[in-house]
Amino acid sequence: MAPVSPKPRTLVSYALAVTLVVVAAWLVLSGPPVSPQPVTAPPAGTTTKSLTTSTTTTAGNDHTTGGRTTAARPTEPTSRVEGTCVSGEPARLVIPSLGVDAPFEQIGLDQEAPPDHEGRQPLGNPKDRTKAGWYADGPRPGEGRGTVLTNGHTYRNNSAIFREDFSSRIDTGQLIHVEQDNGSTCSYRIQRVWREVDAADDYPRIIQSEHLYNFEGPERLFLATCGGSWNSAAQDYDQISMLIATPADRD
Repeated sequence: MAPVSPKPRTLVSYALAVTLVVVAAWLVLSGPPVSPQPVTAPPAGTTTKSLTTSTTTTAGNDHTTGGRTTAARPTEPTSRVEGTCVSGEPARLVIPSLGVDAPFEQIGLDQEAPPDHEGRQPLGNPKDRTKAGWYADGPRPGEGRGTVLTNGHTYRNNSAIFREDFSSRIDTGQLIHVEQDNGSTCSYRIQRVWREVDAADDYPRIIQSEHLYNFEGPERLFLATCGGSWNSAAQDYDQISMLIATPADRD
């Protein structure tokens, strides 16, 4: 007897059943659909360090006495932006008009010097005469507020960062560049110069009257160095030259 061929309806039912089994197996194996999650970078400044609060009078702060509490700051630069001023720690001082290009050294207050009539200690000096000093408990370049306090040595044999002709060569309109540890550069243009004022009397008086150590208000850069008459007995100079500069080429 010849085999009986299945009817057309039977073939269609069989094909549909096979299809349903295959689809069910695929759904079980693949699982529920997963939505893609956005990838986000960690917020800038996530890694921070705590700065110790000074227990001494802040250098010339006209508004506070005692220590100045500073916020935690990044231990590592979050980015390097060449040529743009980004808040950071000063790395090098560049004054093209004087041929100065020197690294910075962090300085504090001179605890051995006599305080002024308001009990404030003067700014300390770099231990290395070939480096510029930056008062690390004060404002940073690029913060947008307060006076960035810097200084440097002058010495007779030209072994220091500045030379004895500082007061005659420095002038208003000249540029000062501060290269930061994050690769950026903060530039300042000199607005006023005080040339060879008396270190004992005129210097503290001008600091106070002009609010040159002010940690509030618009950002400025203060720079000072000794000069003028050489005191052979004290092995030091009797005068100080200083200047104030304001941000240049900021957006």
